[in-house]
Amino acid sequence: MTARLLLLLAFLALPGAGRAESLPRIIASADNPVPKCVQPAALMDFVAERNAKRQQPRAIDQRFTNVAALYQSIGQCVARPPQQCVAVRWDYAFFQMLIETNYLTFRRPDGAPGGVPARDNNFAGVGATVPGKPGEHFKDVPTGVLAHLQHVLMYSTTRIPNPVAQRTRLVQDDVQDVMRKLHRPVTFGDLAREWTGTDRNTYGAEMNKLAETYASRYCAQASAEAR
Repeated sequence: MTARLLLLLAFLALPGAGRAESLPRIIASADNPVPKCVQPAALMDFVAERNAKRQQPRAIDQRFTNVAALYQSIGQCVARPPQQCVAVRWDYAFFQMLIETNYLTFRRPDGAPGGVPARDNNFAGVGATVPGKPGEHFKDVPTGVLAHLQHVLMYSTTRIPNPVAQRTRLVQDDVQDVMRKLHRPVTFGDLAREWTGTDRNTYGAEMNKLAETYASRYCAQASAEAR
């Protein structure tokens, strides 16, 4: 067994890694941390490498250059119930964002414009629940990231006070009623089954595949450089 494979297996043994049906819990904690090898600069390199390998290479909007750092900083304190912050597994939220935006290109696989334009700063199609219906618009990139992370955290049954997104306000009670019936901590797998009305069985698998692909490239590299 190669050292590279051993490193990948070690990453997949971390809380929150592995098969789609066992995706991590939404709320981050000491026993459900974001792996140290998941760093904003490496995530943006991951995005750039993927877009450079396209048949028609694309560069992302320069406004999104630091979006991974925003996911990290905002993800560590998404909601502020009395006297505490609530952190989310922002790494999986980031991977979900890559699926929703097609690696920040906001285009479909055939190159056609996506359903949500980049100018809306909407990183997860929040509010775009009906084909042809535009999603929500957020005033800037940080607000868009916060809106996405609040919507993700809402699935954990954490009450979001004054959500940025109208969609979060509208569905919060109904979604949380469903999630509470699980009688256990809510995972990204649970979120994947509820988030989209189509491809429910593959959405979580896509997030997991991105996590594994990132780990095989950047977690192995980080471990090698630390030696």
